[in-house]
Amino acid sequence: MAVLAAACADPPPVPVPTASPVAPPPRPQEGAPRSFLLGFTATPAELTDESYASAFDLAARYGEVIAVPRAPRWASFLPGAEDDGELVARTVSEREAAAARGLALVVALDPFDPADRGRLASLPAGYEGRDLSNPALRRAFVEEARYVAAHQRPAYLSLASEINSTFERDPTAYRQFTAVYREAYRAVKAVSPETRVFVTFQYEELLGVVPWLPPHVARWELLEDFRGRLDLLALSSFPSFAYSVARKVPPDYYARAAGRIEAPIAFLPAGFASTPGRDGVNSSTEAEQRRFLSRLLGDAEALSAELVVWYLGRDPRYEVARPTDLLASTGLRDAADAPKEAWAIWEEAARRPLSGVPAPSGPGTP
Repeated sequence: MAVLAAACADPPPVPVPTASPVAPPPRPQEGAPRSFLLGFTATPAELTDESYASAFDLAARYGEVIAVPRAPRWASFLPGAEDDGELVARTVSEREAAAARGLALVVALDPFDPADRGRLASLPAGYEGRDLSNPALRRAFVEEARYVAAHQRPAYLSLASEINSTFERDPTAYRQFTAVYREAYRAVKAVSPETRVFVTFQYEELLGVVPWLPPHVARWELLEDFRGRLDLLALSSFPSFAYSVARKVPPDYYARAAGRIEAPIAFLPAGFASTPGRDGVNSSTEAEQRRFLSRLLGDAEALSAELVVWYLGRDPRYEVARPTDLLASTGLRDAADAPKEAWAIWEEAARRPLSGVPAPSGPGTP
């Protein structure tokens, strides 16, 4: 699951746009209206500030949203915390980078370690090995969620990534989180009621079809733990790890999620490899990636999804270590920034006018 968790890896800080980058020209509109917003994660093609800013630019030219992961800064919200200049700078820079480009901001504040979703990530000295039963850590998480809502005013705020993976690894940690989530949800809504608040579910593991994990029946009952406090049913999905080619993804694959709770579906993020994976993980090609993207957008339309965020706009230009190398070919453009076969599908969808969902503005200024 570390492979899938790479979609939530923390990126380098985005630079503060000085005067402001040139906003992209109005996008030509043609074709049938679409009911969902499009976007990419802010994962850069190179590990530089410039490349990170370029990821924002790509999202602005061919979508409406940008998804930014955020590891908790526990120490900044624990009792006796001092002012955190780095936290303030990053908060402002992400907000302004999105606003200058007219992008809605999707913030993913994830308390769990992407490499082991049964434990908390990046705990400060003196709190190693503790969990959310600790009152100080509970308060710190709730206060950071409130801080993000108040100072970034994101359109969307995820308060945990792939939370069902936490359930599979440590049910106690999962139950602790569901209690904290209720507090955090209320805190966010108190300062930014328009922000859509939710957690994400790893769809392949939710269905029990990850080939290297023990199979199990679909865990739809986990959605009940969040009923009434999920503004979206957000699914991260990388089916090229479960199915060798796109044509083997079952016809009703995403339709199974329809109607499970009273909230719109969002794909956050989705991806499909464009090259064969090592050790025979998949047999994918650019054509298979194109087929899957076309299928995904069709399913998003049929399900009246609100949001489709693709994991990589561009493949990384740097060597990606195992196991996350299996995600390295999910970009719709290659490492030289040349379009793959699927790019034309995305570009065509981006030109379609929005219908039934308001075109979002950039983040508000607190």
